[in-house]
Amino acid sequence: MTDCDATIYFDDLKVGQIFKYGPYLVTEEELLAFNQKWDPLPIHLDDDAARQRGLKAKSASGQFTLCVKQHFVNQTAWTGAVIGAMGFDEVRFPNPVYVADELYAHIEIDKLRVSKSKPDRGIVTLKFRLFNQDDVTVLTYIDTVMFMKNPI
Repeated sequence: MTDCDATIYFDDLKVGQIFKYGPYLVTEEELLAFNQKWDPLPIHLDDDAARQRGLKAKSASGQFTLCVKQHFVNQTAWTGAVIGAMGFDEVRFPNPVYVADELYAHIEIDKLRVSKSKPDRGIVTLKFRLFNQDDVTVLTYIDTVMFMKNPI
């Protein structure tokens, strides 16, 4: 589903609604550049070092994985309705991301509630799953975001 044509506001969302995005191809050049700058652990820079620690090859930093997740979030039609992130909970990286992985996002609307102090907005809880081409989960978390209600 592509959501870029119209703004989705708090009022438009329904519990259980699912949004899907992808793929995003992880290139060696991008992975290494990110890892070298932000998380230069041996497992993120060198295949042999990664294999010595039980991985199949060098892997992406968890922060890189979160940035790919954000790439998908920024494709949603609700970006124009977002007032601000309120927090991430239960962030997990159950499996590594490798060069040449194709990543996909599955975002589910978990909870909706109108703000008690500001009735022109609502709070949305999203369940997020990022997975690779083999349907192996590489990131899960719960995202709480404040959205605008439709101003019309």
